[in-house]
Order: sequence, then C-alpha cells, then structure tokens
Amino acid sequence: MKPRRDLFGKEYITETIDSFEAIWNLGKDDKANPQIKWFYDVLNEYFSTINLSHPVIATEEARFKRIINEMPSTAFKTQTAKSIPYHRAKQPVNNVNYAQFYDLCKQRRSVRWFLDKPVPRELIDNAILAANQAPSACNRQPFEFRIFDDPEMVKKVVQLPMGTSGYGHSIPVMIVLVGNLDAYFDERDRHVIYIDASLASMSFMLALESMDLSSCSINWPDIEARESKMHSFLNLKPYQRPIMCMGIGYPDPDGLIAYSEKRPLHQIRKYN
Repeated sequence: MKPRRDLFGKEYITETIDSFEAIWNLGKDDKANPQIKWFYDVLNEYFSTINLSHPVIATEEARFKRIINEMPSTAFKTQTAKSIPYHRAKQPVNNVNYAQFYDLCKQRRSVRWFLDKPVPRELIDNAILAANQAPSACNRQPFEFRIFDDPEMVKKVVQLPMGTSGYGHSIPVMIVLVGNLDAYFDERDRHVIYIDASLASMSFMLALESMDLSSCSINWPDIEARESKMHSFLNLKPYQRPIMCMGIGYPDPDGLIAYSEKRPLHQIRKYN
C-alpha cells in the first residue's frame, strides 16, 4: 500500500498469527529455513510500523512476542538483510537487453531428438531455481518438479502422456510438473496451480536453453484413466494434480526441429 496506512490487516492478523505459531513450532529445528525467516521478518516489520492502539492488533502483537520468547532462535536474528518489501530501484540491474532475451526466446524450440548423454542434476537444479523465481499467487509456489533420469523409470513415465510414440525413446530425462491444491482453501483458486506452474515452466525451459540444454513440453491429457495411472506411478496425494510433462536433454545436432511460424503481432494483441 502506498502510502502505508497506520492501521491495516486487523481482519486477518489473528489467523496469520495462528499460522505463524503452528509453523514456528513445527520448524523448531529448521529456523534457518528462509521461508520461516520471511514469515518472521514480515510480522516483525508489521508490528513495528502498525498502530498498536487497536485491541486486536495489541493482542496479536503480544502473542507474537510470546511465541518468539517461548521458543527463541538465533538462526537468523543476526542477519542484517531482512525479508521485507524493498525498493526495486535499489537492486542491481540485470544487463540482459531485449534483443538478447528475444534471441533466447526464439532459440527455445521444442526438441524431440536428444543425445544419449547424461544430464547433470546440478544443471536441472539450477533451472528449477530459476523457475522458482516466477510469480505465483500469494507466493504459494503450488508445484513441484518430479524428475526421472533413471533409464528404466524414463521408459515407464514417457508412456503415460499421449503424443510421445515417435520420439519418446530419445528422451534422457523426463519431468512431470505436479500442482498442489493443498495451498488453497477456496474453490475459486482451483485453477491457480495451472497458471503458476505454467509460469514456472517457461522460466525453467529458458534457463535450460542458457545452459545448452533443450526441452519438449508435453501436454497432459484430461483423461481419467491416464490421471489414475499417473497418480499411481507418482504416488500422488488426493490434492495433487499432474499439470504437464517435459522431456529434456542435450539436443541432437542432426535432429530436425519443426519450424513453427508464429502469428503476427496484430493478430494476438489489442489495446484498450
């Protein structure tokens, strides 16, 4: 909020402190977890700037202090950088210009022919770290990457989606992106896992390209029989849904890539 109001959040601060107390107690041995630090820092900043004269705010501030004092931690209190809102202008500016980024986007194409060459897990993890910087509703990050690089496991999972029968044998690493609906409590948000996972997937694929790896996004069919097979294969929870699959690896320089002409600008955008 700009400018910040003297009093805000009183309608849900009690629920927030309830959640904080549960997480703080559960994470008693994991106080270095950056998300617990973020939770702590935001609430600490909130109570240091809010008008404490309101009885609900005063009550919850006292409860927040009691939770901290009853189970103190030094895991991050000595850190000077706080996980609170900051001014974008004060952050380092990336020197990637538009032309370079556009070239990377054009370079990324669906590759279906890969080299028989192991993909280092470190590179996959690097791409996932980049993917996790993608925006997600309320920063819930309601997805996870299920990665298969064992050849026998890849042979099994590559058969679960449709459309892989001509090139599936070439895929060295198969990924299933899974959405977690337990991050939400209202039916209005049931579609959010698809939006957030898609945003993360695009960042993931671009990150792969920057490391000389390629990918092929594979549609997940909304067919009950295949849903059941994937749930069984991945041992998914009732609240989890497969979002999409993806084959990744080092591109075979002799393999052809389908030429995909994109629609012209005037067909895909309208102002006002």
